Amino acid sequence: MTSSPPLPQRYLLGFMVLGLLAGSSNGVAKVVLPLYAASLHASPWQIGLVGGLQFTGMLLLSMPVGGLIDRHGSRPLFRFGGLAGAALYLIGFTHMDRPWQLIAGVVLFGLLNPFRMVATQTEFLHLLPRLGPRKAGWQRASHSLGMFFVGPMLGAQLLGLLGYTGVFVVTGLGLLATVFVGDRVLSGAPPGRGRSATPLLERLRGQVGIILSRRELRQSMLIELCGQMAMSYFAVFVVLIGIREFHLSVPQAATLVTLQGAVFVLTLLLAGGALAPLRDAARYAIAFSLLLATELLLAFPLGVASLWIGAVLLGLGLGVQHLTSVNRFAALTAELGRGRVGGLFSLSGPAGGLIGAVAGGSLGQRFGLFSGFRVLAALYAVLMVWHGRGVLTENAQPVALAEGEPE
Repeated sequence: MTSSPPLPQRYLLGFMVLGLLAGSSNGVAKVVLPLYAASLHASPWQIGLVGGLQFTGMLLLSMPVGGLIDRHGSRPLFRFGGLAGAALYLIGFTHMDRPWQLIAGVVLFGLLNPFRMVATQTEFLHLLPRLGPRKAGWQRASHSLGMFFVGPMLGAQLLGLLGYTGVFVVTGLGLLATVFVGDRVLSGAPPGRGRSATPLLERLRGQVGIILSRRELRQSMLIELCGQMAMSYFAVFVVLIGIREFHLSVPQAATLVTLQGAVFVLTLLLAGGALAPLRDAARYAIAFSLLLATELLLAFPLGVASLWIGAVLLGLGLGVQHLTSVNRFAALTAELGRGRVGGLFSLSGPAGGLIGAVAGGSLGQRFGLFSGFRVLAALYAVLMVWHGRGVLTENAQPVALAEGEPE
């Protein structure tokens, strides 16, 4: 296996800027869309749909888009998703004034999102063997910095200044800027193989076969799914809880999402070196302990301070968990190829996001908004028991990235 040439730092910087811009647009949406649904007198289950159906497209199309990348390349798919998403914000969301219209718009945007997200995530996994495990969290960190820090803060401020329509216009323009940046960043991505590419159905069967045959992949996907459930429920409903239960202002409540995201990003950027010597089992034990404590704290809050402490612990626990899983995905990418694993990497998180928001909204409708945190606490208690018995991480070792990738 031959070593790959050094990665130009300018290209890597552009990749991080792209993640920041894309994440900021998504972060504005994560705060503003549920609040807009509430302003339209949507019920809790409808608000849950608005928060969760953003993930539907990633769930349905991650694997097919991975196959399309092999045939057409990442760059044209990214252009399509970005331009269509910008048009939807500028023309569609600005004219929606019924909950069902908003839900339909969210579904459509969710179907467009994979063309941007899978393309960028696939190319980053392709680069990881040339970066090393200490930088495994950088792409997710840049995206999360926008989604959970810049985006929520910007969305809350713009909402007070411009109203919902103005926020949608700014978000659409931001998506257009992302297209221009992404077009340059992805200019170095390998072109598609055209008709010589593996047929889509055959590739999908191959991806299913990889899931069935690779235990470490199934484990990582399950753990990422649970983590995204926790993140999604927190992001969708903690703002409403802060406003309704603890009488916080909209900017104050949005800061809870910002704080959780900031801790998550810092963990991804800084903790890779400290965690590298540990076995996967030890890393997951740390993550599950933090996340169980988080969900118990949010499920039975003693005061508003419980929300702030919970936000910090959630960001830290999810960061440790993700650093462990993404190294596993990257090692599989180096072994099996970029097209095969890229779509799978983008699949488990959105599935958890959809379940966390939609199922959480249904629970909130019937049992109150704190019920979702109680279910998540029970879930992480089960994961702790499985982990203790070796079901999840038996014989797990720290992942060592290969230097190159098979053709």
